[in-house]
Amino acid sequence: MLQVEPAVQAPVISWKKKIVFALISWLFLMFFLACLGEIFLRVLPMGKFRSSPFRQYDPNIGVALIPNRKVQHNKGCFQGLVETNSFGMRDRYRTLAKPPGEFRIAMLGDSVVEGVHVQPDEVMNIQLEKILRAKGYNAEVLNFGVEGIGTTQELLMYQEKVRQFHPDLVLLTFTSNDIMNNSSVIQPEVYGIQTWYAPYYDLGSDGSLVFRPVQKRWLNGPRTWFENHSVLLYYLERIWFSIDYAPTKWDGIPVFYGSYGNPLSPDWSKAWQVTDKVMGLTKNTVEGDGAKFMVLTWADFWEVDPDWRPRLEKQIGKKLPAEFDPPSARQRLQDIFVKNGITYDFLTSYMQNYRDEHHLQWPHFSYTCNPHYSALGHAVAAQGIFEKLQEHGMLPPLAGSQAQATTVH
Repeated sequence: MLQVEPAVQAPVISWKKKIVFALISWLFLMFFLACLGEIFLRVLPMGKFRSSPFRQYDPNIGVALIPNRKVQHNKGCFQGLVETNSFGMRDRYRTLAKPPGEFRIAMLGDSVVEGVHVQPDEVMNIQLEKILRAKGYNAEVLNFGVEGIGTTQELLMYQEKVRQFHPDLVLLTFTSNDIMNNSSVIQPEVYGIQTWYAPYYDLGSDGSLVFRPVQKRWLNGPRTWFENHSVLLYYLERIWFSIDYAPTKWDGIPVFYGSYGNPLSPDWSKAWQVTDKVMGLTKNTVEGDGAKFMVLTWADFWEVDPDWRPRLEKQIGKKLPAEFDPPSARQRLQDIFVKNGITYDFLTSYMQNYRDEHHLQWPHFSYTCNPHYSALGHAVAAQGIFEKLQEHGMLPPLAGSQAQATTVH
């Protein structure tokens, strides 16, 4: 008679081990999908959007360009090529030492100056440099533009990077969102759920500037490595930053537009005061190093587009409040320049005249899919800057002009 051996029972797996096995399985699956996504983004064509990392977290300025990068940067209606040099500048090769007899201009600004939406030879600093040399000036124009920085960060940029190049002229360019960038209260409200790393100056109880350094980033080392090397992570971050959720409003519209308010809210009033003081500090710092200092303000949307009001109301889905008064913001800015004894000008009239003479239609100097300057915008801006520099005596005398003036007298 055959004996039936008792069935061997499978070992009972505890619930703790099941959780561990499940976690390991999910981690393996996520790792596999991440590798697959990374390969997919690097190998397959992506249609109208193609880019990869070229900016990084900076513990002093908040954001900086990654040195020695060459990145195709396409999105919708523009095709840009981002090339950075060894100093982390959106620029061609430069030497730290200034060549003998050369007049060196340093351009400070945000994404308008950075110009990642156009080709390298179309960026305004390169075009301005070509104009200057064609006119007989032995000059070079260095590009220190970085997306999203304001006056405070531009001051730090000058102190930490620009001054070592010993520029003869520092040209600080100003955009309307710089007021927001200078506020430790308003900028976080504008970005909403996203974190934007930046240093700030706050106002002390006595009205003096109190410095607030860049917020330290958790696990910055490994995060920076992955951000600099992973195309997948770059795309995921772009998607995250495209989510526009900022609950704070100004008179029912996005808080960003509070800079144009008249009267100003208390927070916006402080932001303007900080801008005033930081602008004066920047001017004194630059001139203390023996360089000239000038501020050039870009033409704002309401100055370029005759149909700006209905277009803006359609964009935000609301009627603009009565307190929305863009000309008052322009007057406040002019008052800051005059108060601090700053040489300044606005590019508005030059851009308007060009628009009218060439019968430009919307979007004028920008893209249909993006508000930044197109190649035409950079070219027109470069010519306008050259004329403003001449008008304000910011350029050195041309070779032979001094000798000619001596002969006449």
